[in-house]
Amino acid sequence: MKKIISVIFASLISIHTFCQMLPSGSAYSADDTSIAEEQLDMPVIYIDTLGNKIDTKKEYTTSTVKILDKNGVLDTPETSVQIRLRGNATLNCDKKSYKFKFDQKKNPLSLGEGPGKSWNLLANYFDSSLLRNMTAYHLGDMFTNMPYSVNSRSVEVFVNGSYQGVYLFCENINVNKSRLPIAEEPELVEENGYLVELTRSHSFDCFTIDSTQYTIKSKLSDDSYVKMLQKNYISQYMEQSFDALRKGNKEQIEELIDVPSLVDNFIANEICKNPDIGWGSFYICKDAGSKLMFAPMWDYDSAFGNFAIIYGFDSPYGINEYDITNNNANSNQWYYYALQNDWFREAVAVRWREMSEQINTLPDFVKEEAQKNLRSYKRNFDMWEPIKEYYYETNDISKLTEYQEHADYLSEWIGKRIKWLDGYFNSDDFMNGIFFDENCKPADVENAFAVTWFTFYDLPDFIDYESLSFSIEASSFNKGFFRRFLLRSGHKYKLSFDVSGASTAELKFIIKASEQYSDWNIEDTVDVTEEKKHFEREFSAEYTDYANSLELSISGSGTVNVEHLSLTEVENSGSAIKGDVNDDGKFNISDIVIFQKWLLGATNTELANWKAADLCEDDKLDIFDLCIMRRMLIEL
Repeated sequence: MKKIISVIFASLISIHTFCQMLPSGSAYSADDTSIAEEQLDMPVIYIDTLGNKIDTKKEYTTSTVKILDKNGVLDTPETSVQIRLRGNATLNCDKKSYKFKFDQKKNPLSLGEGPGKSWNLLANYFDSSLLRNMTAYHLGDMFTNMPYSVNSRSVEVFVNGSYQGVYLFCENINVNKSRLPIAEEPELVEENGYLVELTRSHSFDCFTIDSTQYTIKSKLSDDSYVKMLQKNYISQYMEQSFDALRKGNKEQIEELIDVPSLVDNFIANEICKNPDIGWGSFYICKDAGSKLMFAPMWDYDSAFGNFAIIYGFDSPYGINEYDITNNNANSNQWYYYALQNDWFREAVAVRWREMSEQINTLPDFVKEEAQKNLRSYKRNFDMWEPIKEYYYETNDISKLTEYQEHADYLSEWIGKRIKWLDGYFNSDDFMNGIFFDENCKPADVENAFAVTWFTFYDLPDFIDYESLSFSIEASSFNKGFFRRFLLRSGHKYKLSFDVSGASTAELKFIIKASEQYSDWNIEDTVDVTEEKKHFEREFSAEYTDYANSLELSISGSGTVNVEHLSLTEVENSGSAIKGDVNDDGKFNISDIVIFQKWLLGATNTELANWKAADLCEDDKLDIFDLCIMRRMLIEL
């Protein structure tokens, strides 16, 4: 829903290939009168593909759509649409998600603030409550400092006469005066509005800030030169904003960033405890002549305790660990740097108190929606059996056998989460920058693996996550991985652990980057003895890559004990990046421009890291250092 804001001037974890398949013969027929009679709990959408296949998200197919309201009254007569699949993980599931476009703007079911061409039907296949996305968008609507929250409602869907279950019918996120109300001037640069998504997936119109990829989702010019200027403008504005936040420059931050929207977005995402917060579907926008805003919220089917593959994310307690660490592929760097500042934490505490009364209504919202449309939700639940073997892992959700149990679980989880956050955001610990994990203990924010997906094949439950220790029989073990942690080019790291066990066993490790940097790795073999010994290995990363992994192999026979496994960045290693005078974690043309201005005595020009410019290593900065810097850039 669009918000009223004071001034408006003219951002999966791994894709899951396992999906529970629909049992043969379990689909309902559109002619089944017993179903039709019960169908009136919620609106119904009929899709006719006109004999065409809808089997890709890359191309649209001509189809028709007809929509009835919850009373069976025709809302949208049979209308031609262009339709395709949508989603990532759900592309592999029988219950597909869809995106469709009308030829002309419409507002079916009076769902939005106004008409639009693009609409989504979300299958919510991984969420057996079917309510997590709807609840997140309802939550986003409470926070008035974010300019827009997606309007949505549950509907039942038929495709070619076959009943497909309950879907979330919702707006597609785009720039539109009835949706995200920012300027839409695709032939202009600074006078245009921009919608940007943080995403680790490959996409078009991308740029990178400090190893994190962003893609522009709003319309750009068809003129290649203007388009280049537009990309340069928004990427440079965001990089400048990020750099100000990273350095904690409050005055500059407030000039560039709409801080109230950042505060609201942070609180809302903390309530959801979203594990994808630094991986994808994290949106940022900028209106013409305005500041950078953090909105809208999108994609929460794995939030609200619905994800147990990553340790601690199913718990309603503890701060979202991807908000307080900067070394994981899922880490959100905007939150990470914001939380370093006392004034930001104070703003969060104040806003929380302002919003508490509304936030506390969220558990009842879930209960009321589930009860109002219970027959429809149950019908979907009976049709699509919940996934247990993979997605939920050891989560308590896997024990639930009735739809009502899933709805109750979500409502209760949210209630516990709100209560915990209420105590935490009002505590001295939060104000002093002490961050608690799911066990209500200070989180180990320096240890990359403390918050990283840790998977040993066929052996998921033997790790002591608090100490990151384990014991295992060599004969029963092949390989295990820590996955998706961030290493930065030129930065120095230290891998360490204690090891003991049978001398007949051998432990080997290899740290390697993603496939695109397959020429780089660090590996070593460690002899095992009965006496515990400490192992350390320091190394420098050759590439900036967010998809590094640590692979452990144990061979031979006997028991091997590994304790206190740790991978940490060596203090002040950022200075190891030669030439990085603006201290943004990389060396490029921007550093040369700044250094040259500084040498010429330009006013208001400072070197954030002067040592990085001392390439002659003579403790002075002069034209000779600049010459070396230029040669370094040519050789890149």
